[in-house]
Amino acid sequence: VDVEYNYNNEVIVTVGGSEGIDIALRAMLDPGDEVLIPQPSYVSYLPCTILADGVPVSIPLQEKNEFKLTAEELEAAITPKTKAIMLCSPSNPTGRMCPADELEKIAELVKKHQIWCISDEIYCELVYDDNEHVSIGSFPGMKDYTIVLNGFSKAFAMTGWRIGFLAAPKELVSELHKLHQYNVICAPIFSQYG
Repeated sequence: VDVEYNYNNEVIVTVGGSEGIDIALRAMLDPGDEVLIPQPSYVSYLPCTILADGVPVSIPLQEKNEFKLTAEELEAAITPKTKAIMLCSPSNPTGRMCPADELEKIAELVKKHQIWCISDEIYCELVYDDNEHVSIGSFPGMKDYTIVLNGFSKAFAMTGWRIGFLAAPKELVSELHKLHQYNVICAPIFSQYG
């Protein structure tokens, strides 16, 4: 991630990336808020949105765009009820990466409409060929609109260890910490040592 976060008040160590998805959605959504989810997507995005009283709105990814989200597709899906977009690059399950120039356009839309971008970057270390991972949170002004989710399970073969992290603006992390603290208390200690 090409953006700096203060580990004292802008990071939460989570029980895998899945806890980060859950607490981010529960903290930000009011009943009826829409979450834009490019499809196909990771299996938890849609049910976690519903469990948080949100409304999942699918954005079908197109073969003609190599199953990569475009800014035009995103803008067409935004409504006054849109609260967030789930972004996963490299994507689970397609493996596709959103190119930096398209991410920049998406970042401008996020700022323009003042919505949250939940950026699942769990696969950022598994990038091949000449591709390079770029975090949407690294674009100017995007740290204020981005929740970065990541972990150690994919890059370090630690799937059963259930250790991840969430990085976001400190005001949001303060609220997310309440959900984290009373839901799981902490991530497994042996995993944190690992």
